[in-house]
Amino acid sequence: MKLVALLAGGNSGEHEISLKTASNIQNQLDVTQFETYLIIVKGNNWVYTDVTGEQFFVNKDNFSLTIHGKQIIFDVAFIAIHGDPGENGKLQGYFDMQNIPYTGCDSFCSALTFNKYFCNIAVKNCGVPISPSLHFYKNDTVLYDEVIAHCGLPCFVKPCNSGSSVGVTKAHSQEELETAIRLAFEIDNQVMIERFIPGRELTCGVATWQGKVTALAVTEVKSKKEYYDFEAKYTPGFLELVTPAEIDKKTEETVKNYSETIYKRLGCKGVVRIDFILNPLNECVFLEINTIPGQTAMSIIPKQLAYNNIPLGEFYSQLLDVRVSSVAHPMPF
Repeated sequence: MKLVALLAGGNSGEHEISLKTASNIQNQLDVTQFETYLIIVKGNNWVYTDVTGEQFFVNKDNFSLTIHGKQIIFDVAFIAIHGDPGENGKLQGYFDMQNIPYTGCDSFCSALTFNKYFCNIAVKNCGVPISPSLHFYKNDTVLYDEVIAHCGLPCFVKPCNSGSSVGVTKAHSQEELETAIRLAFEIDNQVMIERFIPGRELTCGVATWQGKVTALAVTEVKSKKEYYDFEAKYTPGFLELVTPAEIDKKTEETVKNYSETIYKRLGCKGVVRIDFILNPLNECVFLEINTIPGQTAMSIIPKQLAYNNIPLGEFYSQLLDVRVSSVAHPMPF
């Protein structure tokens, strides 16, 4: 029996979504193989609550729990936190220092891919098309004429370090652009302004499955809103997910090849999801990468796994088993 710390919550606007992700994962894990402790992370409070409602705080000196005098030392951590601190490399760095195995990408890969602008630069160097963009820190002077000349209108304004489209705005005018930048800087001290590319939104899950990097499927995201924002992602009725996407074979192969290339070149581990836009010229342009993609009942990865006839429980078990087996040579899965 392996002792698993399932970490959920976090400090971002995706806190509640993370709880749903963790619940879905916990429900799928084989109780004969794994004894799972759901630990809710919020700031400095890392708390496990037992079935009676009694709370126990994690000892961060060695990442353990003491429950009625019994110390729990975990075999592996399953990180299910979207955003800060689970997707930006902070938790991964902590576990690396503790020499505790964990699921997902390592600290460097997580930090790189979480920053939208610097991730774009890395992806471009992989030979994958990206949309033109500009990057600003909070104290930079923004010359709106130059921004509009480079990125056009409409354009997207995005906090660089934010997930689930939190703080993302589509600006149609200079006035909207100014407002969008102010909003983005309320969430992060870096923003990316990116040219809007019309087209169909596609997303591809990638995982190391049975020892091989595998693109799972291409899903088309059809949002009833102007773009795939937070409300569209997590509110029933706002979107339709089509798996597999109704695209030609060449486009499907391009998306899958791009996705596997990005996964390998950026050093991703575990399961990630990579988003693209298919423009009117039938060209695939990279949008972003999610290193801890949603695993709720509405989420895309579970649907893509089902399409490949991969049982969720078996999939999550492999993520944990691979990590535990690598303890002697601690490299993140």
